[in-house]
Amino acid sequence: MQLYDALKAGTIICDGAMGTELQRRGLGKGITPDSWNITNPEQVKDVHKAYIQAGAMAILTNTFGANAMRSARDGEYTVYQLNLAGAKLARECAGDDVLVFGDIGPTGWEDQLPPYGTQPEQVFYDAFKEQAIALTEGGVDAIIIETMSSLAEAVIAVRAVKENSSLPIISSMTFARPPSSRPDDIRTSWGDSVSDIIKAVTDEGAVVVGANCGDLIEEMVLLAKMMRDLTDLPLIFEVNAGRPRIDDDYKTIYSLDPELFTDIVVNIVSAGANIVGGCCGTTPDHISAIKKRLIK
Repeated sequence: MQLYDALKAGTIICDGAMGTELQRRGLGKGITPDSWNITNPEQVKDVHKAYIQAGAMAILTNTFGANAMRSARDGEYTVYQLNLAGAKLARECAGDDVLVFGDIGPTGWEDQLPPYGTQPEQVFYDAFKEQAIALTEGGVDAIIIETMSSLAEAVIAVRAVKENSSLPIISSMTFARPPSSRPDDIRTSWGDSVSDIIKAVTDEGAVVVGANCGDLIEEMVLLAKMMRDLTDLPLIFEVNAGRPRIDDDYKTIYSLDPELFTDIVVNIVSAGANIVGGCCGTTPDHISAIKKRLIK
């Protein structure tokens, strides 16, 4: 299936969180999720299949942190191996009827980019290039660059994918909560504005823009309206299941059950989003609830 054909057909429902689902299946502390693409592939496929069964029309590869500057730098597997395996697992589960988005996340070193740090931009470019090449070879339908809080890093990532893959590029940023006195002054934690982000990433070649994760929950509706006013491109929004808290047993609890979560997602679609799904704390139940409300 092609991304553009799916967009013409209507709203695309994405999957939800991967890391917490792998933890439920035994992923322990200190083990990177992407390593399971090689060491425990059946569990990764089990997550993909659960989301597809719940109604996901697009799934993300288990490669969010599989770059040379993050989880892959100390592991026994190469960036190429981790990303190729992740892409092939998702493709196997998706078949021809479900889209696969090759997932690229931040390096975690964005504070080392000039002018704040001394790491050359080429180091970041090469990290994203490695992922893009392997994900493309693995058979994904598009590349999603997500959870970026630094516009500078996002621009490098989009450029690296554009110059090393012919696939459509999705650019999704993460935003901080705005001050109560200016609720529409939504920016990233690095201070990047919505308008600057859309111009910069689309100039580099992104064909879908949007937001995921971060501090915004209900505010995602306003953000979707703001983005829709700024661009005619398709919008993607992947929302957390509320803001997390730690309970008495030191477990992370998310506040939104599937129905409350879906209320927000439906409003985001009404505001102009074309692709919606879940981020931290979401489960197949959350995705199933979206499908029941959006797909008649």
